[in-house]
Amino acid sequence: MTHERDIITPGKQLESQVPFEGCNFDEYCNIYTNKALEFEKLFSELKPRYVAFAYRYVRNMQVAEDLVSDSFMAFWEMQQSLRPDINVRAYILTIVKNKCLNHLHAQICHRNAESDLQNSRMRLIETDIKSCAACDPYQLYSDDIREITDKTIRMMNPITRDVFRLSRLEGKTYKEIADTLNISISHVNFEIRKALDLLRTELQDYISYD
Repeated sequence: MTHERDIITPGKQLESQVPFEGCNFDEYCNIYTNKALEFEKLFSELKPRYVAFAYRYVRNMQVAEDLVSDSFMAFWEMQQSLRPDINVRAYILTIVKNKCLNHLHAQICHRNAESDLQNSRMRLIETDIKSCAACDPYQLYSDDIREITDKTIRMMNPITRDVFRLSRLEGKTYKEIADTLNISISHVNFEIRKALDLLRTELQDYISYD
């Protein structure tokens, strides 16, 4: 759309107009020219007032001017089908009003579409926040830790492995382990420390053993 529409001037679209009844072509040209001049005068007179009216609602000067120009063009194209006693000023202003309403309804549809998209994005973000908040980094590595632990235990010599399993997996006391394996309590303590040192080395990137 241009800033200021070129309202039809004498000679434009002349061939497509239906001649007024009882007029020859020359007479029709004169009538057409007079009507075009009257129309341009009316446009010049009413445009500022109607643009101000449209701007009050659409709140954009370029849009307001375009809507007013569109309204005058619509009136020009349909004027021959209108009643002679019509209130031209009120009729054109009605066209302006309706075009403003159409523009505002289109804006609502556009904003609703944007709002739906924004709401979808917000729901996705909220879902991501909940998922992130519920994430347990240690749980993510639990399978890795379990695999490394099992592998490390299998690598221990038999006595160290048996002492560690009885202590940490079965919860037996040092004395109970010593009695079970027929070794001294100090030997149990030595094997526990050896097992923990080995695990601490293998799992240094995940956890620490006390």
